[in-house]
Amino acid sequence: MEQQACKRCVMDTTVPDIWFDESGECKYCKIHDEMEHLHPLNGGEERLKTIIERIKKDGRNRKYDCVCGLSGGRDSSYTLLKAIDYGLRPLVVSIDNGWGTKISDENIENACRILNVDLVKIKFDWEEYKDIQRAFFYASVPDVDSPSDLAIYAQLSKTAKDNHIRYVLNGHSFRTEGSSPIGWSYFDPVYIKDVQNKYGHIKYKDIKSIATMTPWDLFKRTFINNIKEVRILEYLDYRKSEVDKILKERLGWKDYGGHHHENKFTYFIQSYYLPLKFGVDKRKTELSAQIRSGHITKQQAEAILNEPYQYDQEIVDYVIKQLDFTKEEFQKIMGSTNKSYQDYKTLQPVYKMLRLPINIATRLGFLPRILYLKYCR
Repeated sequence: MEQQACKRCVMDTTVPDIWFDESGECKYCKIHDEMEHLHPLNGGEERLKTIIERIKKDGRNRKYDCVCGLSGGRDSSYTLLKAIDYGLRPLVVSIDNGWGTKISDENIENACRILNVDLVKIKFDWEEYKDIQRAFFYASVPDVDSPSDLAIYAQLSKTAKDNHIRYVLNGHSFRTEGSSPIGWSYFDPVYIKDVQNKYGHIKYKDIKSIATMTPWDLFKRTFINNIKEVRILEYLDYRKSEVDKILKERLGWKDYGGHHHENKFTYFIQSYYLPLKFGVDKRKTELSAQIRSGHITKQQAEAILNEPYQYDQEIVDYVIKQLDFTKEEFQKIMGSTNKSYQDYKTLQPVYKMLRLPINIATRLGFLPRILYLKYCR
């Protein structure tokens, strides 16, 4: 079948769940437009200030009024900086999954020292986390970073609950990062549990150092503990080239190269594993978002994509060794039949069954709107 590309961005039929409307624009352009309607830049900062005042009011008489995750990357560093500029009192959480770089560690330490904020460091048990990652490689799916994504989300919520904090700051921006296709990076606790119990040596129930979140946990967090997620960058005209200058001047921040290259494993996944095994180029998501936001042209994005994603063989060898694969084992994994989340147990049937209440909950702001747009439509 001939490959079809979006008329507006650079997403195409290499994305498993993509569809196009009658004008040739893709699903992810439609998601972007709805998010833009919900968070227009015109008046965005004023709306954000109203939210900031609510956070301050709800956190009065407490040491912290919000939780902010910090990876040392651009987005989370700028989110923390803006939180301080707005007068918030964040408790910063840094999660070490064993793959951080020296640059990211320095960025975290410098930011917390300069901004004078408290930092909580959470470290995964390496043997447990390694076993989960190996299981996802044996499962032959593209979502090998999903256990970390869920654990980070769950840990930030747990930290907020344990400290009686009602707000968690999220550094994602749909204008610069877009919405990652669920066919490329799906995660939910049922999926992770099923893969781990099928391919891991450690049963999912016996993993203790890595936070998780069940649907019931999400319900309690949202409607009982009343913890809300706030994406500061969605209200701002956030442009990476301008932000880099600010971060370097104010926090001594150092650039680590490509998108999410502050983490060795993510670098390996995006530059080697996904392109070579699945034909996935995650740059399309980020570049498409920037096209829609007017930060770059489609021609500029296409020129970038025409250059193959470069990988560092030393990083490839390092990851294979750290995960205790032999080169022969890993080549067998690379050559195995590709699968997806659809080959395993997931929460997808629940999402479909609860489509209407999830729609209402996201429209009322109890849950991020993107949850409905990605998983229920």
